[in-house]
Amino acid sequence: MVMFLLISGMGLMVSMQLVIFALALKKSPGQALVCLLIPFYVYVYARKDAQARPFLWLWYFGIALLVAGVIASS
Repeated sequence: MVMFLLISGMGLMVSMQLVIFALALKKSPGQALVCLLIPFYVYVYARKDAQARPFLWLWYFGIALLVAGVIASS
């Protein structure tokens, strides 16, 4: 159960970051480059862009799964 929470949380976070990056690439290649180079800029970009905001909620859910897995493992 713990490994499922950890792996699914990390997988959901990474996949949502890739989706938000793809949306940034579609809108502006410069913004997409910044998303790749600066850590957590994906979060800043998703809060500003209305099209990326629903994917931010799934990113939050991935963080929640990851935290639940860490708490359950201790």
